[in-house]
Amino acid sequence: MTFGVLFYTIDTTIQYEIWRGIVDYAEEHDIHLISYVMASKLAHTGGISYHFDTCFDAICNNKSLDGVIFFSGFFDHQAKVKKTFLEYVSKIPRDIPCVSISNIIPGFPAVMSDNIGGIYGAVDHLIRVHGKRKIAFITGPDDNREAEERFIGYKKALADNGIPFDDRYVVKGDFTPDGGHRAALELLDERKLPMDAVAASDDDSAISMMNLLRNRNILVPAEVAVTGFDDDKSSATFVPTISTVKQDFHKIGQACTRVLHKKTQGEPVEDISYIPSVFVCRQSCGCLVEESEHRDINPDADDLASFLMQWLVPLLGSEANEQDAREWVTAMTDRIKESVFDRKAFLNILDKALIHYGHQSGNYELWHEVLDVFMVGAQHYSQEVSCVPTVISTLVHAAPLINKISINEEHAQKNKRNEVRLALRQVASSLVLIFDIDTFADELYRLLPEFSIDIALVGLYKEPIPFGTENANRTIDTLIGFDGDNRFNLKQNSWNPIRFSDYSAIDGFDFNRKLRKLLFFPLFFMDEELGAILLPYDPEISTEAYETLRVNIATALKGAELLTKIQTLSITDELTGLLNRRGFFQYVYARMEMIRRNSELMPVVMFMDMDGLKFINDNYGHKEGDKAIAAFAHILKETLRKEDIIARMGGDEFIVFSSVKTKEATEHVESRLRAKLIEYNDTQPHPYTLSCSIGSVVLEEATKECFETAILNADSVLYEEKMEKKKKGQSR
Repeated sequence: MTFGVLFYTIDTTIQYEIWRGIVDYAEEHDIHLISYVMASKLAHTGGISYHFDTCFDAICNNKSLDGVIFFSGFFDHQAKVKKTFLEYVSKIPRDIPCVSISNIIPGFPAVMSDNIGGIYGAVDHLIRVHGKRKIAFITGPDDNREAEERFIGYKKALADNGIPFDDRYVVKGDFTPDGGHRAALELLDERKLPMDAVAASDDDSAISMMNLLRNRNILVPAEVAVTGFDDDKSSATFVPTISTVKQDFHKIGQACTRVLHKKTQGEPVEDISYIPSVFVCRQSCGCLVEESEHRDINPDADDLASFLMQWLVPLLGSEANEQDAREWVTAMTDRIKESVFDRKAFLNILDKALIHYGHQSGNYELWHEVLDVFMVGAQHYSQEVSCVPTVISTLVHAAPLINKISINEEHAQKNKRNEVRLALRQVASSLVLIFDIDTFADELYRLLPEFSIDIALVGLYKEPIPFGTENANRTIDTLIGFDGDNRFNLKQNSWNPIRFSDYSAIDGFDFNRKLRKLLFFPLFFMDEELGAILLPYDPEISTEAYETLRVNIATALKGAELLTKIQTLSITDELTGLLNRRGFFQYVYARMEMIRRNSELMPVVMFMDMDGLKFINDNYGHKEGDKAIAAFAHILKETLRKEDIIARMGGDEFIVFSSVKTKEATEHVESRLRAKLIEYNDTQPHPYTLSCSIGSVVLEEATKECFETAILNADSVLYEEKMEKKKKGQSR
């Protein structure tokens, strides 16, 4: 099966964690994924560009999708964006099952965080643990389901604790730092109400509130406690650390994929599935970090081994393979139960477990909780442990071992990020030097595997589409890239147009060769849409790297396109659109290489001179003369084959390079052209007729020397025909 996933961006903690949950479920159930990334940062303005058209066009025309997941919560913050988003959602074919995340879309099942329970836990904690009574509340944006539910949770916590609701303590926010700052200003400078706590609907608003309190010399949490919602990545590192509501975004991602999977199988699903949210108390509400991170560990098992398995396998299994977790716990348990405890042997087992664990996860923090559980177990089941003090001492001294590995991991990740940044700069430098599409295709195949990228497909439109163009034609004209060792460089596919999202139409692209997790990025340069690119999702590649690649590739393609236009202008006749003299010779020399490899073909040069162009110019004006030249060029293009090379040499002179199997075939071409001119003259009301003189010569060999000789000979044949016409009075 193949599921599409529509994201605002994967460059945020929330959406990235949801995407990871989706990926984990999809891998477990052999489901292909294509994630459509709908927004991008505009480098020249610092703003956001929404690619509704491109992504929904791709989704609607991808006939292989079995279902679609919308991360619609992020599009619920701005009324205009929300309206546009819902309009596009309504265009999705009704036979495609869909699931919404973090927002209710009529007709689709939704997966939501328990917003009511989450904010209830925060406000209830402020009241019961810290004795707060005057609690202000910063809301989210209007007409937003999550914001409404968090407001309900706030009021419910007040009511359950006997505190009357006072709307003066409620100020409007919008889930942004600016909105939080405005709300904080209104509370402190305009309303000036006595308050001892602020519960914000999001972490950005909480941070804005705390910054303003600091500027007013109001201490947090001593004078005013503050809580947030989301547990964004900055919450745990802000000073003081922010007490907030943690949403399990990974579980949300798994749950929405599970719901969609059931729906595609025809199984019943809930209209709304709620994932529990948990309040995490930290410094900003008045809790100590140690208190907030401590969990009550109740030893209620029959023996030490059962107790440790009961607590540690689920804990370690949340980040690593469960069977591995059982083996680690069993090995360490056996050591502390030995008649003579061997401290060094225990630490060696722990060290090996940490190394093994590091191949599956970089989150070493939970190993401190592992040590806590071992300490509780050793003390409670002391009859099974030979020397409790030595075991406890060893567990205490094991903490630095975990810290050291954790620090080394951070350094390794930092070095890796620096290596990626360096590689990206090298890619950018290489791409800047690209001057044509063929070179670009070669560079993609050479450079991207350095990032472990084993597939990249770039689809380009025939012409760039101005941003905001309605009903734009996004048929791909050029497709380049690679999938493993298979390379693609298909140009001018108008004869067999394909939608970029419909990968099944691409010859040589075996989508089912392996399980796919692809990212679909629209390619924009400034305010022009160039096409789109498919890249593989790899958890080792940062979201920053993907965005940088997208920007660099779009910039390189735009540069190649501009250069191609310049080159085209330099070899093209402006009036007729045919090749000029320079372009003609450039293309002919390349064509002769092909003819030399095909012994059945004979190259032929046809020199043509329009009859009576001076008469037309003198009697009807040069503007009419230009029309006659353009009309003659059009007739040439209609009469001759696409592979024939046609050029205007200047004035009324034209030249054609063709190939025939017999010399007689050249006479047939001349006859067709003369018949086409007669047909044109019979249908046009001009006071003059279009005709031409032709000199044709078949080359003895497909060589440069023979070609130049043939041109001179063809010119001589043409001159003879012109003279003959003048004698008969047929040419002015």
